[in-house]
Amino acid sequence: MDEDGESPLGDEDAVWLTSMIRKELDLWGPLKEISAVRGWRRQPRILLHDLHGLFGHAVLARLGPSIELRTVVIDPRVRSQGRSHELVEQVISRWYQDALLHRLPPPLEPSSRRLLISWTRSAALAAAYHRAGFSLVQPERRWSRLWIVRSTLATLPLRLQISVVMNRILRGISMLFQDPARLGHQIRHLSEYRLFIFNPKSSLQTPSRAHPMSEMTAVTGRQLIEIEESQLQAFVDWDVTEEG
Repeated sequence: MDEDGESPLGDEDAVWLTSMIRKELDLWGPLKEISAVRGWRRQPRILLHDLHGLFGHAVLARLGPSIELRTVVIDPRVRSQGRSHELVEQVISRWYQDALLHRLPPPLEPSSRRLLISWTRSAALAAAYHRAGFSLVQPERRWSRLWIVRSTLATLPLRLQISVVMNRILRGISMLFQDPARLGHQIRHLSEYRLFIFNPKSSLQTPSRAHPMSEMTAVTGRQLIEIEESQLQAFVDWDVTEEG
């Protein structure tokens, strides 16, 4: 295995990445090999290779005052082997150490790191996020939603909310012309995407050997709270449903 985020994208890697994106409608990324090659250096990314080629991919995209972890892909041939945990741990390591990623001169201070966020509706990826130290954001009622609708987006800083909305509008317009089926899929499942946040002040930690879904914490405002037992069972059921 190697991590190779800066090397040029080979033809085989481009074919693999675009084929995975076409199959996984929850993802966002290039649908043509030539687009993948051209845009390879525009965003920092993590690649995992083995003797059979590329099997893991993730993009660290700057999104307003944050960094969004997206296009997280694991080849089906290595799934259920803990490789998603390996990929997320590589992402955290890159986010923790790379000053250029945060557009800051080294050394990085904990308070200067950008917030690391990601949305997913995959139970397997949610488990990998939890194991790596991400926190699940609980929806809240805020003034921006007139205190009526619970929203995870509303818990984010206003500047970041605006950045996310603008990014999704532009992405939606692009998908409307390039892949309307993907746009329709993501709109239909919009309520199923969960927001995960990695605390900028968090330190690198040794992965726990406990089952990644055995303990869950949630972010409410600035405080971490324990998820109620009923909510924990919901996540376990979510995991079982995904695997089944």
